[in-house]
Amino acid sequence: MYVKQVSITNYRNFGAQPFTLPLRPFTLLVGENNIGKTNLLSAIALLFSQEIAIAQRRVLDLDDINYATVMAFKKNVVDGDVDAGQLVFPEVTVTAVLADFDVDQEAVVGDWFTDSGLETAEVTYRFAPRTSFDRIKWVSEQRDMLQRIATQSLGDIVEQSTDNIIAMPLDLWKHVDFPIGEYRHAIYGGGDPSNECEANHIAMIRAEILDALRDAGKELMAGGEQRLLYRVLRSGADSKYADLKERLDELEKCVRSNPNLRGLKGAVESLLNRVSLQSTPQDNAIDFQFSSPDATELLKKVGMVYGDAPINVARNGLGRNNLLYLSLVLSQLAKASSPTDDAYACFQFVGVEEPEAHLHPHLQDHLARNIELIRHEHDKSMQLLLTSHSTHIAAKLHLKNTAVLFQEAPHGPLKSHYILDGIDESQDTDAIRFLSLYLDATKSRMFFARRLILVEGIAEAVIVPRLFEIHAAGKRTLEGVGATVVNVGGVAFRHFLKIIRNGYFRRCVVLTDSDTNTRRTNRAFDLKAEFDSPDLIEIQITTEATFEKDLIACNRSGVGKQILLKALTDTKPISGERLAQTRASADLDVAEFFAEIEDYKAEFAFNLARALETPDCGFAVPAYIVSAFQFLD
Repeated sequence: MYVKQVSITNYRNFGAQPFTLPLRPFTLLVGENNIGKTNLLSAIALLFSQEIAIAQRRVLDLDDINYATVMAFKKNVVDGDVDAGQLVFPEVTVTAVLADFDVDQEAVVGDWFTDSGLETAEVTYRFAPRTSFDRIKWVSEQRDMLQRIATQSLGDIVEQSTDNIIAMPLDLWKHVDFPIGEYRHAIYGGGDPSNECEANHIAMIRAEILDALRDAGKELMAGGEQRLLYRVLRSGADSKYADLKERLDELEKCVRSNPNLRGLKGAVESLLNRVSLQSTPQDNAIDFQFSSPDATELLKKVGMVYGDAPINVARNGLGRNNLLYLSLVLSQLAKASSPTDDAYACFQFVGVEEPEAHLHPHLQDHLARNIELIRHEHDKSMQLLLTSHSTHIAAKLHLKNTAVLFQEAPHGPLKSHYILDGIDESQDTDAIRFLSLYLDATKSRMFFARRLILVEGIAEAVIVPRLFEIHAAGKRTLEGVGATVVNVGGVAFRHFLKIIRNGYFRRCVVLTDSDTNTRRTNRAFDLKAEFDSPDLIEIQITTEATFEKDLIACNRSGVGKQILLKALTDTKPISGERLAQTRASADLDVAEFFAEIEDYKAEFAFNLARALETPDCGFAVPAYIVSAFQFLD
C-alpha cells in the first residue's frame, strides 16, 4: 500500500484552491525555503501520526488555517451584501488516496474504498465548525458588534473634524472574532463525512515524521516515553522482554534479602513502633522495592553507543548521529510480523526532512544511493517521502521520483511538477539516460532555482554572474534573484530543455555560440526554432562566432580594452604584454586577441572574472547577454 495522492485545502500556506500532489512509493520533494514542504508532511501527520503530540495537534489553532482564507472570510462577514446564510466558513481538509493493497491492508481500509473495483481508498481529515454551531446567529452578532465599532469610530471623526465630514475607510474585518472555539476535527473514510474512521483501524496506519530540527543525539539516549529509541523498543510485544522481567524479579529478591537493607529495615521499624500508633502488628512494617519491576521502565534506561569505541551518542558528531537516527527509524518501521503484536501496523509512512543534515557530501551521496533500496526491502509496508535542499541528494536519486514544489507567481497558488512529467520515456530514453548520468551535484542546482541560464562551458559559467552584476549596477546578484548558471558541458542543451519545456516551471535562457563559419553554423538557430517559448525559454545567440569574441568586440577600446589586456597579461605575461604594446594606441582586433586566448579560455575567464569584481568597472556587456538578463526579469 502507499499514499497515491494527497490533497490539502486551507492548511497553513495551502490555500482555498485545493493543492494536489501525486506521490510515489518513494518520492523526493525539493523546493525553496518556506514553500510548504514541512507543512505537507505535517498535513499527512494529521491523518496518520500516532504520536501523542500530533494527536493533540489535530485540534488546530487559528494560525494553522490559511491566512488569506481567514482574511477573505472576515471581509465577507463585514460585507452586509453577503447573506449570513450563504457565508462559507473556512474548513481545513487533508485527503490521502491509498492504493496497491495486500490482503492485510485491504482488511484495514475495507470501509474506505471509493471504487467498485476496490483499488483505491480515501481517508480525510477535516477541521470545521461543529454541526450544532448556529452560524447565522454568530454572523448577526458579529455584524452588530462591527456596527457599534463603526459608529463609534465615525463619532470620533465628527468630533475631531472642523471641515466637512470625510468617511474614513475602516479595516473592520480585523475586529471579527474568528470562531475557532466552535471548530472540531474528524477523520473519515471513503469521502463520506458520516463514515468516521475507527480508531483501531487508523492506529494500524502510521506516519513517522523526522523534522529538520531533530535532535538525533537526544532521541537515541535513555530517557522518557517520547524519545525515538524508547518508542522503537516499546513497539515490540511484552513477551519479547520476558527475560528482562525475570531478571528484574531476581533483582527485586536481592534487594529484599540484602543484609544491610534488612538491618536498616529492622532499625526503622523499631523506631516506628516507639513513635507511631498501631492497630495491627503490620501497621509499621516497611520494606525496600527496586524502582518499578516493569520491563517498560527498564527500557527508558536503555541508550545507544556507536562505533568500535563504545562511546555514548551524546559524544558523537551530529552527522554520525543523524545516520544512526535514520537507520534506526528505517530499520524498525517495517511491517510487524503479526496482527497479534502489540504495535502492529499494516503500513508505515516515513517523512524525512533534510536527510542530508550534518552529513559530509560523500555521505550524502552514499545515503542517496542506498535509501531507495531500503524502501524496496519493505515492499508494500513502507513509503518514504524525503524533502531536501541537497544538490547531492537530488543528483543521485532517480529523476522519475523527484518532484518540485513551487509558485509560478508571488502569492500565487502552490503547484508541483515531477521532473520527468511530459517526457516520453520510450522516445526520450537518451535524454533521460544523459541527465541521470550527467546531473552531478553542481548541475542539479537547477532543481532549486527560480530562473536558469544554460551556458556551453566554464568560461561563461565564471563570467556571466559578473556581467549580471555589471548590468544591474551592483544592486542585484544572480543568487539574489534566484537564478542559477548551469554549464551543460558543450552543446547538450536539448536534454535539459526537454525537461524545462515539458512543464518545468522555471524561466530559462540559453546563451550559445553562433559558431559562424563552422560545420555547426546552423545548430544554434535550429535550437532556437525548436525551443523558443514565450515567457519560458529564450535562446540567445552570439553576434560573433563565440562568447569570447563578443566580449572582445564590445570592449575593443577604452576601459573595457584595458580590462581585457590586463586579463590577457595575467594569463600569458609575455605575449600579453607584447599585444598590449602593439595595441596601445589602436582598438583591439577581435581575431588577433582571440587567437591569443583560444587555447587558454578557462584560465583567461578566471582572470577576467577577477577583474570584473567591481560592478562599476566600465566593462561593456554584449547585447545578446543584456537581452537574456531582461528576459529573466
